Amino acid sequence: MEPAKPTHRSLLIIQPSAKISEEVMHLRERLHERIGNFSGRKVIPHITLFFADLHAEQETKLRNTIHEGCRWQRPFVLGYAGITHFPDQQTIYISPVQHEAIASVRNAIVASVKNDPVLGSHVHETVQPHLTIAAGLKDDQFKQAWQLLDPHSYIATDHVNEVVLMRRELRPGAVYEMIARHPLS
Repeated sequence: MEPAKPTHRSLLIIQPSAKISEEVMHLRERLHERIGNFSGRKVIPHITLFFADLHAEQETKLRNTIHEGCRWQRPFVLGYAGITHFPDQQTIYISPVQHEAIASVRNAIVASVKNDPVLGSHVHETVQPHLTIAAGLKDDQFKQAWQLLDPHSYIATDHVNEVVLMRRELRPGAVYEMIARHPLS
């Protein structure tokens, strides 16, 4: 039987290398100095594969299904090329190049999680992979940020060897913590 109310948000991510993460955090701080606060500023840089709002008791089962989904997935090289934004101009991000490789890993893991009818009904996939620089921007913040990030170039290469499971409580101000690292075989 499913618990009545979710208590935590689980977030499965690709975590960039320390170098790329540091560069993203530097961009965020530079923007914060000029445009003020924005969403996600202190969250570790990442590419979201999916999130699920679950009860804490479901975590072990989630970890097991993620592990199973990673079993036949291979590490891959991930390139980043360019800084862009979503059409609503509320989120500015670095664009990963190998969408197919990300989708392959995400789809295998999501299929494994969805094999459990209770867990699967809570999974929300991210179909547009992105490495967020700034989110929740108001119109004037977007305009300033977009100008500050001109010429909108960013080129990097990374090696993806694992996915990372994060978790936070479903309450305002809660912070994500790393729960597990799942290697790609």
